[in-house]
Formats: sequence, C-alpha cells, structure tokens
Amino acid sequence: MLKEYSLEGKVALITGAGRGIGRAIAVTFAEAGADIVAASRTASQLEETAAEVEKSGRNCITVPTDITKTGELKNLVDTAIAAFDKIDILVNNAAMSTMKMTIPVPGAEKMRIARLIPDLNEPVSDDEWDLIWRTNVKAEYDLTRMVVPYMIKKNKGRIINIVSTAAIKYTALQGLYPATKAAIVAITRGLANELARFNITVNCIGPGGVMTDMLKNIYTNEEISQTYLRSVPMRRFGEPREVALLAVYLASDASNYMTGQTLYLDGGYTIA
Repeated sequence: MLKEYSLEGKVALITGAGRGIGRAIAVTFAEAGADIVAASRTASQLEETAAEVEKSGRNCITVPTDITKTGELKNLVDTAIAAFDKIDILVNNAAMSTMKMTIPVPGAEKMRIARLIPDLNEPVSDDEWDLIWRTNVKAEYDLTRMVVPYMIKKNKGRIINIVSTAAIKYTALQGLYPATKAAIVAITRGLANELARFNITVNCIGPGGVMTDMLKNIYTNEEISQTYLRSVPMRRFGEPREVALLAVYLASDASNYMTGQTLYLDGGYTIA
C-alpha cells in the first residue's frame, strides 16, 4: 500500500456501522490499519461488524447508540476516548429516509408510480419531519461538535459526512430527505472553512444507488429499480465497498489538500 493511504495507528468513529455502507467503511478502514469505534442502534449488527473488523487484526469497540439522543452521543464519544484516548476520523453515516410525498398533492394517485408506492398519497407527518431532520442533520452536528475538540487538541482530524446524490438531483418521493442532505453539504463547507487552520478536513461522499438493505427496502419493485438504472450511465448499482474505498482516501494523508468538497460516487447519475 502507498504510505499516504495508510490509516495505521488511527482511530475512526463510525455511525451507522451495523450494516451497509457503515459496516463496509469500518471493515475497509481496519484493512488500512485503523482501530474502529462502531456505533448504531442494533447491538447484534455491531457485533457482526466487530467480528469482520477483527479479522484484520484491528481493535473494534461497539457502542449501541441512538444518535437522536444527546446523552447517548456523549456516551459514545466518552467511550471512544476512554478506550483510545483520541478520535482521528469521524464518519457521520447514520441516516434515515422516507418514500412519501413532501406535502399532499391533488391527483397524485394518477401518477404512474402511484401503483408501485402504497404510501404515495400519504405525506410526511410532523413527527416524521422532526425525526428525519433530527437524525440526518442535528445528530450529525451534535456529534461533530463533541468530537472536534479532541481533533483540535491533536491539531489534525478527518470528518467525512455521507450524504447522497439527492442533495443535488431530484428523485421522486424522497420527501424531506434531499433537504437534509443538502443541509449537510452546506454545513460541511462551513466547517471546512472554520477548521482548516487546525489541520482538520471536512468532506462529503454522495453515493448514488448503492445496494444496501435500505436501498433494497426502497427499490422493492423491479420496475422501480429499472427506472432508476436507466438514468445511470453505468447501468448498475454501486457496492458498499466502493464507497468505503473512497472514504479511505478522504481519511488518509492522500487527501491532505482536500476540504469542503462533496464527491459523488454514482455511476454517472448526477451528470446524466
């Protein structure tokens, strides 16, 4: 491995690490030499991630965490510091989505997709609005705010926010989700500017359709899947490890001069 891509001796805290992209990042970071602090709500999934990480000979502590609860975020950071005395890399990956209308729209039932999406005419509720915003934006902000002081102390750090192509390109029935991801892109730019003097970089990865459990729940119908893939020049879904390999670059010294950027990994979806 080129030494600039090594994560040897680094500690990475990763949310949403129980499955999908988060697990792939944890496992791939471990292959590159990092020790892992894995967080998600489901303890059993975290244990599976830890088993995969440990195959690379790296340490992995698991911290079941509901990121919408500030006290649990504080416990996550405190546990990481107690175990490793530092956090070099933060990956804000945990998020939630919805396949509902943003607001009620007359005649929506006549849309072609209406027969494929049962909840088409059910708009996002106030409670869902609050939960998705709290999960996708406020929780990431709160966790970043807790971790940054430890990075400033070391005068170095890497923050990687996992967003989505939805931040810049509309996909039907994603409701509030694109707004939350666009907000994280904007926050990333602001933090990158503020933290650059402390040698802390802040960047986003914007995956397109990556074959995770969450995506499978959305694309439950072959027609929906094919409709999406027709707008992807490479005509395929991505794989979690492909996102993880890009994350290794952003976490390593190879990306020392990159900050405030959003890299879209989408098979060409955002250019089509």
